Amino acid sequence: MAKQNRPQAPLGEAAFREHYLSLFAGRWAALEAALLQLGDSVGFCAHEGAEPYYMDSASIFAATALELPGEGQVLDACAAPGGKSLVLASRLPPGTRLVANELSADRRRRLKAVLDAHLGGELRPRVIATGKDAASLCRSMPAAFDAILLDAPCSSERHVLADPRALAEWKPSRIRGLAQRQWALLSSALIMLKSGGCLVYSTCALADEENDGVVARAADRYGSGLVFERPSYAGPGEAEETRFGLAILPDRAGGAGPMYVCRMRQA
Repeated sequence: MAKQNRPQAPLGEAAFREHYLSLFAGRWAALEAALLQLGDSVGFCAHEGAEPYYMDSASIFAATALELPGEGQVLDACAAPGGKSLVLASRLPPGTRLVANELSADRRRRLKAVLDAHLGGELRPRVIATGKDAASLCRSMPAAFDAILLDAPCSSERHVLADPRALAEWKPSRIRGLAQRQWALLSSALIMLKSGGCLVYSTCALADEENDGVVARAADRYGSGLVFERPSYAGPGEAEETRFGLAILPDRAGGAGPMYVCRMRQA
């Protein structure tokens, strides 16, 4: 008996817009228009006299949402291209060092170049660039960090819309695959976090499956052992509360974002 060919899942520009229209309904037109415009950009200086590094103000917010220890070790788990590492470095108390980790060799080279160009004085030696897979790093470094920023690889819809090839190749399964990777990274980060330590999980994704959906798995696994603390937002426009965190979306935040930020702590 001949096998019946299964219909392929829709892909490409039409499928992309259909999917996000289903998520945002009547808001999607305004949100898409905001995503297609030039985003918010702020020149951030890591220290006095430093060359400014231009980045989205929502990205700066994600890095400042992480509460740093008085001393110890901080991890930026997926650090490239390096903007959030600069923000973290600028806030390091004396006696605290930052591990800026990036798995991709090409992106790690860019990360190191950013650190070298924008950090000086005593700060640069306190920031160590590494090239590990953060999803498996927990095997060798359990309870090793006092604070962790996990800005996870994500759908990055703003970049998809700006890239005709990425838009033509887009398919819904991309979100599911990324959510699985994000969960692997988050579960590893929680193992690497010391008791009482602070962790910020962030993405520049729109889809809830990559944001609250990933965090919900952690909430289910850890229960009352994981405490959520919604950070205060004082950027342009407004941040919207989600189940576990905040969403900064460009149609309502003066062009900033997209950025999802969730802060949690090991009880």
